[in-house]
Amino acid sequence: MAVLSVVVFHLNADWLPGGFAGVDIFFVISGYLITGIVWSELAAGRFTLKTFYQRRILRIVPAYYLVLAASFLVGAVVLMPVEFDAFSMSARASVLFVANFWFAQRVDYFDQASEQDHLLHLWSLAVEEQFYVVFPLLLMLLVRFAGASARKALLLVLVLGAVSLAASIAMAVLAPRVGFFMPHTRAFELMIGALLAVSGAGAGLSPAAREVAGGLGLALIAASFVLLSDGLAYPGGWALLPCVGAGLVILSGKGAEPRITSVLRWPVCIGIGLVSYSLYLWHWPVIAFARTLGFDPAAPATTVSLVLLMAALSAATWRFVEQPVRGWRHKGGLRAFGLFAGLSLATLAITAVVEATDGLPQRIPPHVAELMAANEEWRASDRLTCMSRWREEEFTLAERGQPDSVCRLGASEESARVVLWGDSHAAALAPGVDAALTELGTGGLLVAKAGCPPLADPRIVGSEPDGTCQQFTARVLDEIVTARPDAVILAARWTLIAEGGTGVDLRFAPPLSASQRIARLNALEEAAEALAARLEEAGIPVVLVHTVPEPGINVPSAIAVSDRFGFAEPVGPQRGAALVRQQATRATLEHAATRHGWRVVDPLDGLCGAGEVCQIAAEDEPLYFDSNHLTVRGAETLSPALVEALAPLLGRN
Repeated sequence: MAVLSVVVFHLNADWLPGGFAGVDIFFVISGYLITGIVWSELAAGRFTLKTFYQRRILRIVPAYYLVLAASFLVGAVVLMPVEFDAFSMSARASVLFVANFWFAQRVDYFDQASEQDHLLHLWSLAVEEQFYVVFPLLLMLLVRFAGASARKALLLVLVLGAVSLAASIAMAVLAPRVGFFMPHTRAFELMIGALLAVSGAGAGLSPAAREVAGGLGLALIAASFVLLSDGLAYPGGWALLPCVGAGLVILSGKGAEPRITSVLRWPVCIGIGLVSYSLYLWHWPVIAFARTLGFDPAAPATTVSLVLLMAALSAATWRFVEQPVRGWRHKGGLRAFGLFAGLSLATLAITAVVEATDGLPQRIPPHVAELMAANEEWRASDRLTCMSRWREEEFTLAERGQPDSVCRLGASEESARVVLWGDSHAAALAPGVDAALTELGTGGLLVAKAGCPPLADPRIVGSEPDGTCQQFTARVLDEIVTARPDAVILAARWTLIAEGGTGVDLRFAPPLSASQRIARLNALEEAAEALAARLEEAGIPVVLVHTVPEPGINVPSAIAVSDRFGFAEPVGPQRGAALVRQQATRATLEHAATRHGWRVVDPLDGLCGAGEVCQIAAEDEPLYFDSNHLTVRGAETLSPALVEALAPLLGRN
């Protein structure tokens, strides 16, 4: 049940919105099984770390490294250098069983390969390994200094679980990424299983009580699969839904099995349970590489093909890897530890070579490498440098508008009289503004911070609990009002505010619930109105740039894969679909634009023209450098519209 829910969720989150809770169920089961083994052996005086880790290595490592090796081989064939380099870094973290820390700190907004990490699922196994390292040691210390007291062990489990749950609830709100991946915010899930193992709860339950516990547990698990979603502050308190459900099902199984959970003993369920570990290992690389090659896992034919491939790989791994290795348990620990050390060192050596060569670019044909240059364009640009420099505590527009500044736009001999303000989409638009200002014979300045829209109150984005976005926009707005430029251009990924992400970036910006959308739109309206009033009072004209159509795919990678493997060329977003996605934010912003006389630039006109399908490439040159940011060529397609909007404001009619 747990592994299938995760697989379905990863194939298409719409099919089972809370399917990710299967991982929480894994944690409860693992906490129960491992604590049961460790505590019973400690109580009997025969527990040793050597034997424990030998068993864990033989259970986990062979299939784990097989999937890593297979993923490396496939990645070497299909991944572009920047993607293969990022894949290698993820593999290194996975080998060291710190993948959860790696993904928690990977907050580089412009890391293109991170949109589709083929080893993302290994974070949960890292959490389990960290549990295997720490918790047995704590139990050993408890037994050494307090004896094998079940009551004291129970107290330890309760304290650890309570502290972890409190931390999880807090971090889910204050720092969601850290809260999702960290062992101390997931430990309470493992402690629920440990609580059942140490307490011996359930042994004396009557058959009727077991029926109730089993039925309620299954109901809670089913409810979590249906009711939970990515938009919640997770794990936090929400994770108690699947975890308590799993605990109740375990509780109901102590003694005669209740009828209501007998479905879990059906042959098909037992079969899935046998291969569940291998299935979990294989499912995500299969799905992720399919996406890399341009396939939609949710398409019926693709879904069937992927499921069959997962099933075949999982069954083969169980039969030819997991089963034979089990026989090694009685042949001493040297073989197990030698296997682990050898495979780890070999994998680390491979990752070192890949990273030292920046992804082994020699694998890629020259014409494909040229396509992928769009991925690297941003990293080497002044725009990225400019954004990083705005993080400094003190700044003035005059300083950043000097002719030699990396933030400077337009005619270098003219003073910076136009300010382009926004988030990373504004920075991506900068080459188009630069060309427009040069044509108009005036200078300009880029002021941008990733994930921080140009609003009087940017807290509606909710992505920076430390308040840096609010501080930044407050300083920028004060500077603009003081400097009184001839015009301000406002550009951002407005849809992210009220709609969340789309396509491959859903992992970083999940879709919002209906209530969240309404709250965000209301806040956007208030923030836009407050900004408009402040700028109007200062007599500063405004040009509003709507959100660009979002392809939802990594455009350079998709074009390169298509060209390299002869697949159908990727198609751009539909104009109608883009309008539907942008409808709410457009209406909100255009209300402010109409009320305060803003001029409006619509990227749909430049990138879609009169057609229904929007362009993602021109003359084989990508117009986006990822799934939503324009390349220089893409930004320059909007220059004519920017010239038309700015000319009257600058007296260039």
